[in-house]
Amino acid sequence: MYRRAVVAGALALATAGCVDRLHDVAASTPRDLGVRSRYVDGNPMVDARSVLARPEELLTHAASFQSAASALGALKPDATESREFVERTDFVDDGGDAILVIAQRLTAPEVELRLGGVSRTGDHSLRIAVDQAGVRGEIETDDPVVKTLLLRLTDERGPPERVIVTIGGQRAGITV
Repeated sequence: MYRRAVVAGALALATAGCVDRLHDVAASTPRDLGVRSRYVDGNPMVDARSVLARPEELLTHAASFQSAASALGALKPDATESREFVERTDFVDDGGDAILVIAQRLTAPEVELRLGGVSRTGDHSLRIAVDQAGVRGEIETDDPVVKTLLLRLTDERGPPERVIVTIGGQRAGITV
């Protein structure tokens, strides 16, 4: 019993501040696929590239990036947390093995986005389920705000050609 408490305490200390890692570990992913996520409260993307540029009835949006230059070009200059995440990504076009997917949702202010799971839907296609945490039941608001989840994907089979992101029952499909 004492040993179990020591191990649990050590794990809590070792992972302090790594909330995104805890969600990544819990998410179901194929073994040959690496996923890291970072939740951002707000809109780190320039408005013209974000969910705000989509028709009003489209509440979910996703975009993919294969190079640091294109990803940084889509982010606002003051989006420090998102820019740091991008800078730690070894992009496919820059000689690495990762792509970046940015998933966005217009929703209630108290909602947070969390990685729910990643599954293969074909040889080079992925389905990413994003959970809405923070509220229960049906989510409706008269004044929605942008919530963002950044996802770094590495795949031993090579970069995916198609990604479907599902948030709150709505899907956004992107060709990488």
